[in-house]
Amino acid sequence: MPKPKLPGVVTEIRVCKEITAGIRTIFTVIGISTLETDDGKILGSWIMPRAMLIIEPGSQYAISIGGEQMSIETILEMAPSLKEVVEKARGIHRIKVD
Repeated sequence: MPKPKLPGVVTEIRVCKEITAGIRTIFTVIGISTLETDDGKILGSWIMPRAMLIIEPGSQYAISIGGEQMSIETILEMAPSLKEVVEKARGIHRIKVD
């Protein structure tokens, strides 16, 4: 008798559309997870906010939704697509990065 295969969880990290709040630009990083069968059928899905990256004139910082410490490098590793967006925002705010 063949062994039944269990569904697997696939998680992708995505960056939501930027939000402008006064002089700040805020990017929300979310995880989208799906429970998938071997033949690609989706049995369920869920979305979890992970962090926010905030860029303002003269500074930038990351805030973890879960409360743990998070560096900007960590958030950029988690969401590589954010690097290009951050560079654009840095240019808008003219932040000098060494």
